Amino acid sequence: MSLNQEHTRQLRLHFDGAATDGHKLPASALVQALERFQRVVHLIAMAEEGREVLQIARVTKEIERRFPLICSIPEDGGFALPIAIGGETDQLFDEHECQKIAKTTREVISAVNSGDAKQLGSIVPDSFYRRSILQALESMQPAKHSCLIINIEDYYQEKLLHGFSALEKIKQLLTPPLSEVSTADFGYITGTLIEMKFHERRLVVKLLDSSKTLTATYADDFEPVLLKNARELIQVHGNIVWNDDGSPQSISEVDDILEIDETAIEISLVKFNIITLKSKKPLCFAVTFDRESSSYNATGPFDIFIFAATRPELEEELYSELSILWNEYANAEPNSLTTDAHILQKELLGTFDEVPNAI
Repeated sequence: MSLNQEHTRQLRLHFDGAATDGHKLPASALVQALERFQRVVHLIAMAEEGREVLQIARVTKEIERRFPLICSIPEDGGFALPIAIGGETDQLFDEHECQKIAKTTREVISAVNSGDAKQLGSIVPDSFYRRSILQALESMQPAKHSCLIINIEDYYQEKLLHGFSALEKIKQLLTPPLSEVSTADFGYITGTLIEMKFHERRLVVKLLDSSKTLTATYADDFEPVLLKNARELIQVHGNIVWNDDGSPQSISEVDDILEIDETAIEISLVKFNIITLKSKKPLCFAVTFDRESSSYNATGPFDIFIFAATRPELEEELYSELSILWNEYANAEPNSLTTDAHILQKELLGTFDEVPNAI
């Protein structure tokens, strides 16, 4: 067995960024990454074996036992976790099959890293599996402003997927080509989840402030958020056909489902350009979802008031606003500022410390 073959099954999840200072890592980030990457491996194994997808890509117990992720002791470098595909102590362990799945996993990750839709399609021809794998890789990534990235590396620490650009590449691959997009608009609808038909992967939403219902099919990866929010408000993103009066007539090609989350946004780190702002004290922004406009707003320190269509967009706007305030006021000459601006400068400097980016 060559050295390359010997280490085919071995990879590293290399977490890096300010959040890994002292070689530490939030447990939630580790659990999220391992769970989603395990699903990537299971989906690839099912696709390789030609498992037919009738309705939902449920991972069988057999696949779970044959292709588990096995973790080793973390190594130096941010927080680097060695993993192997396949557990040698399990009775169902098959070295050849695990190497085969590991090889395909590497090829899939490399195709994603290069943004090569054609290559990815040749490796995973089934569009349902392909999209499910991409969605699992997407949900594996830390939040954009968490000051944390994940590089997927091989045994020799060569990057297969660069954390800096992973989300951008994945989103590009998930976006349908222009030739496949209809004249309808992609957007969000908001409504109460009133029914789920599991075998058909179909949901029914009662639109907000309306008696009208819309039906749509969904991918298996969205099932957890749907189960968690039965009879609750959700936002569904897809290709919407609109009536003449501006109301949605139908929705298809669902690619995102979000719960309505009004929990406060807590800020500890703000990363932008070549620096990171580290808060000296807890910084919280109240969040409200406005039913009338179907949009979020956030209010808090520094007289900030922002709004956005979704919770992720709201968080993005908040980080952007803090970055703008810091750039415009924190480092300005005091003599050039008005009285109110000078007060804002003092508040900013009293709230944040400026540190160089670790990534």
